[in-house]
Amino acid sequence: MSSLGGSKYNILCVDDNENNLFTLKALLSSVKSISSLEALNAKEALKILLTKHVDLILCDVQMPDINGFELAKMIKSNSKTKDIPIIFVTAVFKSNEFVKQGFEIGAVDYITKPIDDNQLLNKITLYLKIFEQKNRLAQNEKHFFDIAQSIGDGVYTLDSNNKTTFINNEALRLLGFEYSELIGMKIHDYIHYKDINNRQILSKDCEVHNSILSGEVYKKSDEYLVKKDGSFLHVSIVATPLFVNNNIVGTVAVFKDKTNQNIIKSLEQEKIKNQEQIIYSMIDMIEARDSYTAGHTKRVANYCVLIAKEMGYNKNDVEILKNAAWLHDIGKISTPDSVLLKPSQLDSIEYKLIQEHLTSGYEMLNKIDQYKVISDVMREHHEKYDGSGYPRGLKANDIRPLSRIMIVADAFDAMTTNRVYKPKKSVQVALNELEELSGVHFHPDVVDAAVVALKDIDIDSEISQLPKTVMEEQRFSYFYKDRLTNLFIIDYLDLILRYYISSDSVYMYDIKLHNFSEYNKKFSWKDGDVFLVDFADFIDKLYKNSVVFRVEGDDFMILSETKLESVNIDIANYIDSKKSIIGCSVVEELVKDVHSKISQIVDKH
Repeated sequence: MSSLGGSKYNILCVDDNENNLFTLKALLSSVKSISSLEALNAKEALKILLTKHVDLILCDVQMPDINGFELAKMIKSNSKTKDIPIIFVTAVFKSNEFVKQGFEIGAVDYITKPIDDNQLLNKITLYLKIFEQKNRLAQNEKHFFDIAQSIGDGVYTLDSNNKTTFINNEALRLLGFEYSELIGMKIHDYIHYKDINNRQILSKDCEVHNSILSGEVYKKSDEYLVKKDGSFLHVSIVATPLFVNNNIVGTVAVFKDKTNQNIIKSLEQEKIKNQEQIIYSMIDMIEARDSYTAGHTKRVANYCVLIAKEMGYNKNDVEILKNAAWLHDIGKISTPDSVLLKPSQLDSIEYKLIQEHLTSGYEMLNKIDQYKVISDVMREHHEKYDGSGYPRGLKANDIRPLSRIMIVADAFDAMTTNRVYKPKKSVQVALNELEELSGVHFHPDVVDAAVVALKDIDIDSEISQLPKTVMEEQRFSYFYKDRLTNLFIIDYLDLILRYYISSDSVYMYDIKLHNFSEYNKKFSWKDGDVFLVDFADFIDKLYKNSVVFRVEGDDFMILSETKLESVNIDIANYIDSKKSIIGCSVVEELVKDVHSKISQIVDKH
């Protein structure tokens, strides 16, 4: 398992079977940076969660009294524990709905019993790394508040009890209050308690704060707020309810000083600029999880603009389409990490889960007035001309005009960039495919324009889903590294041959250790593991310009673009130096025209 740095993590294991808890504790104790806490039932788990710091939870599903799903709901409903990642560990998942239920409750992943030690520890490592990333993402929240401080308008946010949770410096300046005088207080009693005629306004009659009850956006161009000195501030105000999981949790109010129209005009321009900054911040949030997705959104936005201009759309429509393209995958924020970050083809359940990013993105943006049009456009970017798309199966001209463009742009980018499981196509081949699917998947008018607008596009040949950031390297390590030896597992062979081998031929050296079972019996499994680790380290360092795999158990393979002249002697000498009962054999194979034989090579191994 890869290092977790200097941090110490507490992992809570919940299982009604003491043997299972003992196994988990023994496994986790092998990692210096992890301490385990054990609970035999949900009540014990809740007690631990309320008294101790927990970084991750491994939870059995099928437990008496309170099962794992019910416990997870309790954890997610508590503000202290709701952000703790939960991995379900269970003997059986009865159906697709069973899996989906776990994700809907808020689990990040699941593991079936009997537990694969390698898989479990790597998943724990992955999610603890993600936990660290989320701590860094907290800095984005500070960035948001920095924007709110510089937006040029008064801004305050309220919780469901109409108490102030945030108020920016501009609001304080305009109203004449200090921060400490309003934060945590019912702001109605300070700035909304009377109208311009000095008549009392009760809290229940305050239209600004009633947005929490109604769930509707409140707008008024002529509103009067009460300043600290009792005088009135003439403003325009917008109060927007805040939703979490379709529940209203508060309100954000933005008001603009109307006493100086020139200042108002300047502030409006500043607001537009900051709205763009918010859009870029959202894109950065996506990039923090998956840089390929972020690069994809920017390319799709560029292709959308080119096609729309070719079709004669006006500047306003082009701008709407560009913004929708920037945010068309924003719903992937709610996609489970184990699905979004999987560097291989998705199975049917995972594909259904990732399809939900359209609905999630739509619901996220549609509640914000300035993004309603954008949300309608992005919602339909996976529909198809013949009605076979999702989420609503729209056909032909029932699909919004701007969405039709995004559908083509999105598909074009998918065709012309390398995916882990599928190599890219040339621009011309991609355009030919668009023409072949014109009237099937794509609107004919859009395809005609795309063929013209995109024919000379220059695409970076380095674009791929291969890892670029530390987070992405951790993702690949989780999927493709052997926990014991830290060598690549054989599943990585396909990627190596497709994307890293430039020669037409390669040398493959199959290495088999003999008498290894007898070695384990004579000494111990632990000693056997030490031997394997030392042997793996030896061949990995000796052939550092090659790729070394642990195929399974005591079988290894070296992949090299050049012939290794002394590999038999080198390995034999190493084995002899150990003076043990273990022997070895090395079989060399030269594979020519390798790129046309990838499938056969992978199947063989």
